Amino acid sequence: MSEGGGRSYVVNLLRELGRDDRGFRFCVLAQPGQLHGIDTHGLEVQEVRIPARARVVWRVAYEEAVMPLVARRFDLLYCVADLAPRFAAAPTVVLLRNLNIYDRRWYDDARTRTLERLVRWGLPGARRILFPSQAAADLISERIPVPADRVRVVHYGISLDAFAPEPAEGAPPARYVFLPAAVEKHKNIEVLVDALAHVQDPELEVWIAGHSLLDPGHRAVLERRAEAAGVGDRVRFLGAVPYRDVLRYYRDAVAFVFPSYIETFGHPILEAMVVGTPVVASDIPAFREIAQEAGLYFGVSDP
Repeated sequence: MSEGGGRSYVVNLLRELGRDDRGFRFCVLAQPGQLHGIDTHGLEVQEVRIPARARVVWRVAYEEAVMPLVARRFDLLYCVADLAPRFAAAPTVVLLRNLNIYDRRWYDDARTRTLERLVRWGLPGARRILFPSQAAADLISERIPVPADRVRVVHYGISLDAFAPEPAEGAPPARYVFLPAAVEKHKNIEVLVDALAHVQDPELEVWIAGHSLLDPGHRAVLERRAEAAGVGDRVRFLGAVPYRDVLRYYRDAVAFVFPSYIETFGHPILEAMVVGTPVVASDIPAFREIAQEAGLYFGVSDP
């Protein structure tokens, strides 16, 4: 959960595929350890070993040269992370979901530019191009050529079973608002830290569940900002919280706050609403599409 929406999507998707009773056979291609902690019961898992040295180069080589050959024994190849092979024997569906590849205001480097070129290369070979929201489809289509006749918008889902009410186990240790998100620039955590200075309740805290492999130094920037604003002792970084454990943080929170600049969907909005935690979110198209009138919205740069 706290490792980002992409992993949340995979967690929910694989659990539901494992429960499917229509006679389909599903095979998941993943690197060793990549599915640690994810329920793959009922699924075939095939490990793909990619050398650690120059991993990006080897990954691209695998996806463009080897995966199309592996996919010959399947009726459909579904690529869940923007990149898909240009040529494959099986019909291919690709999900475009990482806005940082296309909107590089926060992370513009060789990695993101290369990923965009690879997306552009692979799209002509896709039978269908999925987006998790209409907002994502609109934003990404403005930046790269996407064949409109192949586009489908499919909202993410979550398992209600995982969010069944649980009896309270005493009072929460503190009053806090909760944000489960990767600690990265586009998540706009700064505005949430700054907002504490405007809160009349001096005991209200901000709890953030997540870390970042993309930008590991950003947490220190936020910690310094909180200290400078005099609220350093009221901002807690919980690190990565396993998906199965994150529910209690929603339940005990005064509110869930999602301040992102950009998102293609926003799993935590659904999760907070299912649990019954009030939703406060930045006023961006994806959040309006998903939460609609169930959320309270604020200007994205206004603490």
